[in-house]
Amino acid sequence: MQRKKSGKKSGLLTVLLVAVLTLIAGIVIISVYGDRLFKPARVKPSTAPVHSRTVNLYFSDDEGLHLKAEKRGIKKGPLETEAAEAAEALLEGPKNGGLARAIPEGTRLLGVRVKDSTAILNFSSEIVKNHPGGTSGEMQTIYSIIDTLTLNFPEIKAVQILVEGKKVETLAGHIDTSLPLGPDRLIIKD
Repeated sequence: MQRKKSGKKSGLLTVLLVAVLTLIAGIVIISVYGDRLFKPARVKPSTAPVHSRTVNLYFSDDEGLHLKAEKRGIKKGPLETEAAEAAEALLEGPKNGGLARAIPEGTRLLGVRVKDSTAILNFSSEIVKNHPGGTSGEMQTIYSIIDTLTLNFPEIKAVQILVEGKKVETLAGHIDTSLPLGPDRLIIKD
């Protein structure tokens, strides 16, 4: 009877020893040759949609007397980020024919802040230096900015335009920009 128990024990130990050696051999083989045996999965570029929203940007019409809306997508984000995206899109100019930029070429956006319900936009000096002048042109520049922000973002009720971080009395000599201004829907032509 003891021989049977001893035979069973040695057979069990043999099976256990073979299993452990097989496990160790498998680990060694995978660690040495794993990259050849298992090709790494290819990472596909993200097809997740970028969250965006559509806004109306206001540009000069072909007569230079009114503003017309052009729809454009901007990235969703915090209010200041979206306001900056919309302002940057205005600076790029229109994509549709029949519209013209209302903000002088070369103008850069230096910053955007929203305090209470007023957006404060800081532009480079080109908004004044490169401005063609005229009452209508100045109105279109100012209200292109103001209407784009106030009519797309309900949280923004008025816009203060700064030039190089300072309030200016006027951009081209006709309209007082020293205080925040609200939207003007009458300048918009459908």
